[in-house]
Amino acid sequence: MKKFPLRAAAGGVCALAMLALLFARPFACIEGIRAGLASCTEQVIPALFPFFVVSSIIAASPLAKVLGAAVWPYTRFGLGIRDSRAATALLLAWLGGFAVAARVIGQIYAGGALTRRQAQLLLVCGVGSGPAFVVNTVGCLLLGSLRLGWCIFAALLLANLAAGLLARAALASEPETLAKSAPCPEDAAQGISLVSAVQGAVQSMLAVCGFVTFFSFLNHALGSFLPASGPVRAALAALLEVTGGCIQASHLEDAAAVYGCCAALSIQSLSVFLQVRALLDRDISLLPLAAARPVHLVLSLGALRLLLGLVPGAAAAAAAGERLIVQSRTAPDAALVLFALCCAALYGLGFTSGGQKSIMNENHKRRRRRVS
Repeated sequence: MKKFPLRAAAGGVCALAMLALLFARPFACIEGIRAGLASCTEQVIPALFPFFVVSSIIAASPLAKVLGAAVWPYTRFGLGIRDSRAATALLLAWLGGFAVAARVIGQIYAGGALTRRQAQLLLVCGVGSGPAFVVNTVGCLLLGSLRLGWCIFAALLLANLAAGLLARAALASEPETLAKSAPCPEDAAQGISLVSAVQGAVQSMLAVCGFVTFFSFLNHALGSFLPASGPVRAALAALLEVTGGCIQASHLEDAAAVYGCCAALSIQSLSVFLQVRALLDRDISLLPLAAARPVHLVLSLGALRLLLGLVPGAAAAAAAGERLIVQSRTAPDAALVLFALCCAALYGLGFTSGGQKSIMNENHKRRRRRVS
C-alpha cells in the first residue's frame, strides 16, 4: 500500500483555499496585488536592487576581509567564527535587511568561507529589517517620530546580538564541512564582475517581489474577513508580511502601536522566511532561525521598554495619540542608487576587485586601435 503524500495534499488544499478567496473576495485580492506591485516599484526595488549589486561585489572582493572590522570581535569571540568575512556579511545584513543578509551569507557560504553551522548562526543574528525601513518608514512615516525609529532599531539590534549568543550555546556543534562547490582561494580572490552581480541581483529581486506581491494579496484577502483595524488584524498582517504588519500595528492606540511595530519587525513574517529560503543554499536549514524568533521577540520588546525610558522624548512620543501616516518612498533610495552608479563608474575606470582592466577600458582601447 502506497503512503499517502500528506505534504502534497496539504499544498493542494491550501491552493484550493486561495482559489476560493479569489472568488469570495475578488476586489480585496485585486487591491492586495496592486498594493504589492506598488510596494515593489516604489520601495523594494529602489532600496534593495542597488544594495544587492554592491553587496555582492563587496562580499567577493578583498574588502570583505577588512570592511567588517568593527563587528569582527563579536563574530570571532561571540559566535566563534574565525573568518573575518563573516563580520562583513553581518554588517551588510544589518544595513541592508533580511534579503541582503540571505544573499550575502549564502554567497560567502558557497565560496567556502563558512560552515553550515556558522551560516545558521549568522542568519539568527543577521536577519532583520535595515535602518532605512525601520527608522524612516516605521519611525518617521508610521509612528511620526525619528527617536522612536532609532529606539526600535537599537532594540532589534540588541536582540540580534543576544539571540546570536544564545544560538551558539544551543546549536549543536557539527564537523567543519564547507560548501560542496567551494572554489579555490585563487579564484575567490578575483571577485565577481559587475555583469554577474547585476544578473544575480535581478534574479534575487524577482524572487523577493514575487513573495511581496503574493503575501500582499493574501493579507488583503484574509484581512477582508476581519475588522479594518485592531490587534487581531495587526497580528494577522504581521504573521503574513512585515510591512503590512507595521502599517496595521501603527493604527493601534498609544504605546501599543510602538510595541506592535517592534513585534512585527521581530517576527519578520512568513513572507520573509520564504524569501530567505529562496535566496539561500538548500543545505542551510532555517530551523535555528525559526526557533530563535520567539526569543528574539521577548528580547526586543524588553530592550525597547528599557530604551524608551532612557532616550529623552521617546516615551512621550510613544504615548502620543495621533500620528500622521504618509505613504512615500524613503530618502535613502536615491542615495543607494547614486552609490551603485558610483560603483559602476569606478568599475568602468578599471578599479576592479582583482586589479584587472575592465571590459569598458578594453573596448575603448580597441576602438582607438581601429581609428589609428
